[in-house]
Amino acid sequence: MKYQIINQNTGLVELEFYDRNEAYDVLDESYEHNHYVRRVISCRGCGCDESQEQHDAHGISTGYWCHECYESSRYPYRKDRYPTIETHGYGERLNDDY
Repeated sequence: MKYQIINQNTGLVELEFYDRNEAYDVLDESYEHNHYVRRVISCRGCGCDESQEQHDAHGISTGYWCHECYESSRYPYRKDRYPTIETHGYGERLNDDY
């Protein structure tokens, strides 16, 4: 995870850090009011900074993936619903109500 100091006026990245506390310390000591710290989580597939959290069909988080990796074979998780006794007649039950 990276932390970037961003200039609000230009939208440009001023500095990057891998430690949250260090980023906020530098922001407080060296920058004016028109800067902020943005947390950046890299894609699990390719490592780019344009990732967002993805979920499987049951809403369980599978991590942060960019759109390209999510749509490619690099994304190892199922996007459709898992086969279950309730929906497909086989597999595991989602609850314990027998």
